[in-house]
Amino acid sequence: MERVALVTGASSGIGRATVEHLRRQGVLVMAVARREELLAQLAAESGAAYHATSLDTREACETVVEETTRQLGPIGILVNNAAIGSASDASLLELDPSTWRSIAAVNLEAPMWLAQLAARDMMATGWGRIINVSSTSALVGEVDSAAYCVTKAGLLGMTRSIALDLARHGVTCNAVLPGWVRTEMSERSALREAAATGVTPEEVWQRRAAAYPAGEVVTSAEVAAMIAFLASEEASGVNGESIVVAGGGTS
Repeated sequence: MERVALVTGASSGIGRATVEHLRRQGVLVMAVARREELLAQLAAESGAAYHATSLDTREACETVVEETTRQLGPIGILVNNAAIGSASDASLLELDPSTWRSIAAVNLEAPMWLAQLAARDMMATGWGRIINVSSTSALVGEVDSAAYCVTKAGLLGMTRSIALDLARHGVTCNAVLPGWVRTEMSERSALREAAATGVTPEEVWQRRAAAYPAGEVVTSAEVAAMIAFLASEEASGVNGESIVVAGGGTS
């Protein structure tokens, strides 16, 4: 039976790499993100279906799940990757309610609603994989990133809770915690850090790479490979875990 996956934040970076990896394995994929032109390009290259929307409301989550099942069939794999990054964030003292609400809606609430909605298909078939993409920032924190760090840490508690709730239905739920990965989202944070510290963005990336044992950051493809493993039959014994993908680093 062909598996059906719903991957959010799919237009670039880790999400795009995950779609490509799953498609190579023969998984039917619904790619979701805000930028339709990039999704259309991904669809043309990979054969994935796509739906362009922001996942900042429960209604949007409902629409995405309905569209996935209508086009492809019951959802067996959910990859909650969409996020608003730390470049849009602030420190605790500077964080305003609107910023908190926008980041929490996409980073924390959408994964919960999508998991709740997709779990119905998984429970009906007796098989499912939910993978939440968190961050090492959930473990060690990050300066001027209060909402981002809180929401990414919240995903870890959510992962464990979902894992316990759904285990008896043949469904697993795990979290992947990437370190620095050179994506569009992290490039924006590098620009902010460069402006604040008086160095170039490239120097920011050199510092980030130097903090890892191998002297380099991990790639989107490396994170996607872990996500794809957790989405596979072979990962049936892995449940409720938070797995760091950072080349031995912790930040």
